Amino acid sequence: MAVGGVGRGGGKGRAGGVKGASGPSGAAGASFGGKVDRAESLVGPSGLVGSSNVQGPQATDPIAAQALAIAKRLKNGGFKSKEEATKALVSEVLQEKLNMKSAALTGRIAGALQDDPRLNQVLERLWSKAE
Repeated sequence: MAVGGVGRGGGKGRAGGVKGASGPSGAAGASFGGKVDRAESLVGPSGLVGSSNVQGPQATDPIAAQALAIAKRLKNGGFKSKEEATKALVSEVLQEKLNMKSAALTGRIAGALQDDPRLNQVLERLWSKAE
């Protein structure tokens, strides 16, 4: 085994490591690996800087807007309980997405949402977003 990093390109008596721009490979690498401007590093793949330009769900999704309206009604006393508000939300989703109205299906879905701890936590976050 030789000293000087045989497998790592450590020729010319140097002990390996990073070489300068001496030679054809160094000249090509110097133009390609330039510094990144600080503003460019903040730009994501979408071209937006940060997340300040992202709009909330109320501007794009009618179901999200309806969910926030139901949360506000719950906070203002429009519903007797969170279970009733959950049923109203499920009913809205069924009506909007599937164009169907079924009290039995609404009740079963609302019950399943409240029985699952993870989904119940999501509902609690939704109900707390009311202004």
